[in-house]
Amino acid sequence: MHATSCSSEPPARQRIVIVDDHALMRHGLTVLIDNEPDLVVCAAVDTPREGLEAIAISPPDLVIADLSLARGDGLAMVKDIRAGHQYLPILVLTMHDSPVWVRRAFQAGASGYVSKQEMSETLLVAIRCVLDGERYLSARMSLKLDAN
Repeated sequence: MHATSCSSEPPARQRIVIVDDHALMRHGLTVLIDNEPDLVVCAAVDTPREGLEAIAISPPDLVIADLSLARGDGLAMVKDIRAGHQYLPILVLTMHDSPVWVRRAFQAGASGYVSKQEMSETLLVAIRCVLDGERYLSARMSLKLDAN
């Protein structure tokens, strides 16, 4: 007979840090993510410095980062995160939908890339994909890359 362990505690939710300089975007993403049973936002900040501090204080399972930040360089932040946290997945969520930006983000160390124009259809899939250790790029963005 095989013994199994039954725990009354729910499985731990995977922790996410959001770095975006728009308060409404941070709020909306937090509500969306926190409504998922397996995900939780542990910090939502507006600067690269605050993002790096949040990661250092309580390491998350994933970082969602914008590239265009009013008070900092999102690509540089991705590089800094990658340098200090080699295996931490980083999902870029940005308004830039150009293949140039996609290439730059992946070269900087991003694990996935989602354009804000298509995030309602792809964001949760992208989050789970990069949390599972895979790279993510939507079909639409893949087509744009292939065309260039």
